[in-house]
Amino acid sequence: MNILLISIVVWSLSLQEITSTEISDGSSLGNGEVKRLLLNDPDVVEARLAELDRDSQEMKKQMAELKKNMTNTMAQVQTQLSQEKTRNDNLMSTVTQLQSSFDREKAKTVNLEAVTSKMSAFIQKGFTAGQSHYDSDRSTRFGGASNLLCLPNNPEMSNKSAAGWSYLYGTEYQQTFFGSGALDEDVPCALCRSKHTYSSVMIPGRKSCYPGWKIEYYGYLASNSYAYKATSFICVDASPEFVQGGKENKDGNLLYGTGTKCGSLPCPPYDDNFAVLCVVCSK
Repeated sequence: MNILLISIVVWSLSLQEITSTEISDGSSLGNGEVKRLLLNDPDVVEARLAELDRDSQEMKKQMAELKKNMTNTMAQVQTQLSQEKTRNDNLMSTVTQLQSSFDREKAKTVNLEAVTSKMSAFIQKGFTAGQSHYDSDRSTRFGGASNLLCLPNNPEMSNKSAAGWSYLYGTEYQQTFFGSGALDEDVPCALCRSKHTYSSVMIPGRKSCYPGWKIEYYGYLASNSYAYKATSFICVDASPEFVQGGKENKDGNLLYGTGTKCGSLPCPPYDDNFAVLCVVCSK
């Protein structure tokens, strides 16, 4: 009997807890109230599905917005990375160009030092001079000296007047052939002595020396025009210099680049109307 009473009390307490528990729709049951939820009720199921669908749509909307924001952010980051890469590439290109320029200048310095080590100091610097290319008073006469001279820039002058039948004129580059801005520039010259050298020669038609010879410089063959008075052929340095303040068209002796003409000159090995290279070698 005691066992039966204890069971009834326990069951009564359990029932009281269940009937007072808050159910899923937010309402609570008081003592003695019973509320039943039918899972197969169409209205309830439809309401639950509609709620789930709304939640799903909201989640999809939020996901789409998040994806859009992420896409925009990634695009901005990619653009920034591309810009940084471009700036970095440009910087590297500039560094490479500067390094190349530095290497070239360094090589020039090394080569210049190597050449200088073979040569002593200049004996003299001066001005290239020869007879006038043309004399209007004696247009049918083409006599006089034909060689060119290197006059020093510190002359010692005589105290006698000239006889008037032979003159030296300064020399001008008569073409831009020799370099940009060379037209009408006056031509300087230098007299040098090479160390450990007992022989030197100017070789036309080449820019390098034959075996056993060392190069002093190379350039282009030049002389006066065939339309004027004759001059000797000289080898003008490939990187010519100009007399400071000498750019004025005063003519005098003139220099033109020399070319080849096929005919009695065999072609090949030569080509028609090409500038003639030259090199000064010593040993």
